[in-house]
Amino acid sequence: MKIGYLGPKGTFSEEAVIKYTQGVENCEVVEFNTIPEVINCISNSLCEEAVIPIENSIEGSVNIAVDMLINDANGIMIKGEVIIPISHCLISDAPVEFKDVHCILSHQQAIAQCREYISKKFPNAEIKATDSTAQAVLGVKSKPGVVAIGPERAAVIYGMRIIDRDIQDVKENYTRFLVLSQKDGVVTGKDKTSIVFSVPNVPGSLYNALGVLANKKINMTKIESRPSRKKLGEYVFWVDIEGHREDEIVKDALEELKGRTDFLKVLGSYPKFK
Repeated sequence: MKIGYLGPKGTFSEEAVIKYTQGVENCEVVEFNTIPEVINCISNSLCEEAVIPIENSIEGSVNIAVDMLINDANGIMIKGEVIIPISHCLISDAPVEFKDVHCILSHQQAIAQCREYISKKFPNAEIKATDSTAQAVLGVKSKPGVVAIGPERAAVIYGMRIIDRDIQDVKENYTRFLVLSQKDGVVTGKDKTSIVFSVPNVPGSLYNALGVLANKKINMTKIESRPSRKKLGEYVFWVDIEGHREDEIVKDALEELKGRTDFLKVLGSYPKFK
């Protein structure tokens, strides 16, 4: 089995893949350069599964991943989730004084998670976004005064120096990853289901939709809105609920929701991460 992830080696995505595949035999991991490439590797039949970051406990959702799953990922379903702790390091190719740092490289999410640290320590440094934290670490090679924000694992893999550790603004920092495939997960009794829907632009429509879940005592673990891409002011809602889409109570709720929404898409049911 081939599993795609956001590379190169040393990313937090690779750490999530390592955790997900513990004890799995005959597994080959495949690196991709961007999140869209990772998602598309399923529809293009390059991999059977893929792991993507979807939300962080500090900065919230990874919008490009959320938007692609809502709008562009036809035939792709969520079959699992992985949650890992995130600890960012400040990394360079050689010893460097903070006063000599003039440029910081990292992924947008990592930069945002370390915003206060950067502002305090490097108020005048240029900040450049990369497609992954590991790419940022690779980007400081032989560049005096340029540092990266990324995982300790990346620094070790690429022979770089860690000049500061645990620099994220909130120490309790976690990222949730989704496992994608052409089929979602089987019923385990401890499952979640992700859905997206839109409602008519009339008073009380969202309340009426969510009332279906409340009336059936289905716990909602996440809700967020994203632009519909059709008209300014129109939104779709991503909702995670407890239970599997094959559970009778969830199946009944989804059927009732069809009558209270303009659009309803089940992204998949999958085991809760332990």
